[in-house]
Amino acid sequence: MKPSKTVKFKSKDSIQPVSGPEFKPAAPVAIQSLGPRRIANSVLFVASFPNAKSVNIAGDFNGWKPEKNPMSKANDGTWQVSIPLARGVYKYRFVVDGKWHQDPHNKKTEPNEYGDLNSVLKVD
Repeated sequence: MKPSKTVKFKSKDSIQPVSGPEFKPAAPVAIQSLGPRRIANSVLFVASFPNAKSVNIAGDFNGWKPEKNPMSKANDGTWQVSIPLARGVYKYRFVVDGKWHQDPHNKKTEPNEYGDLNSVLKVD
């Protein structure tokens, strides 16, 4: 078996950054832990909706307006968004392809006036 060759680069062989109209930044990195969790002064919401085309989050922290917090899809089909939240108790729901859902990864819920369940998050 032949030993592999070692390739040496000259200073003029530097690696150039990729840019231009054909360059697309990578999707968000997949997060293993599903559900909400505190990261510094924000809460990272992560949910698995692998077949969804769009996922937003709405709650009392954004006036129940899902368009204010669209979530980004990671390579593994999870959706995530980081929202700065102060200490307190918050109610929220996901809007998946236009339909409202409670967070399937948060067991803390309470009924709402529409006969559904809101997910509840306490930020310490």
